[in-house]
Amino acid sequence: MSNQCPVCGGILVWDYQRGEVICSSCGLVVDRIYDYSPLRENEETITWRNIKIRNNPKKNKKLHEYKLHIRLYIKAQSYVKDKPWLEIDYEKIFRTGKMINTIKSSATIRAEKNITNKKLWKQIEHGLRIIEEIHPVALARSGRGKYALAYIVSTYIHKNFFPGQKEVIEIFNISETSYKRLIKLAKKILSMKANISIIKK
Repeated sequence: MSNQCPVCGGILVWDYQRGEVICSSCGLVVDRIYDYSPLRENEETITWRNIKIRNNPKKNKKLHEYKLHIRLYIKAQSYVKDKPWLEIDYEKIFRTGKMINTIKSSATIRAEKNITNKKLWKQIEHGLRIIEEIHPVALARSGRGKYALAYIVSTYIHKNFFPGQKEVIEIFNISETSYKRLIKLAKKILSMKANISIIKK
């Protein structure tokens, strides 16, 4: 089954309560998933179900995918229970079947949107590479904090000055205290980088 609506081309999503595949744009019900396996099965029921699976393997594949998505959905929900500041990227979870980098804070998601809008990803990726090479332990922080540190380091390397407090706070949704700590850490990383360069010479 395609991931797009056959009528309007919208993205198809799973309605877990109804057991339906629907279009997120026009609301068209594209398909329904039925679970034919009861809790207790007699021999006749098992034979009938196996024949049905052999005759319609595509339906069985959809059922398997649906059950997998349900398990992932429940697992993700357990991680964010009573934590309204966290958001789940269900699309990525269902696409990859894994929970890695799929749960983020609302503040980090806003920071990522700001980075995209200001076209700063290339600069941040440059800063991340430098930090990973010089002082990788510094990357063990929240997504927005990590991005802000990379931006600060990269900006100094390219322009020989640190970005202003107001700018960094607005882009990365961090506090003034966090900004000051990141500047201090950036100075340490840059000092380590300078020492390594001297040693190599």
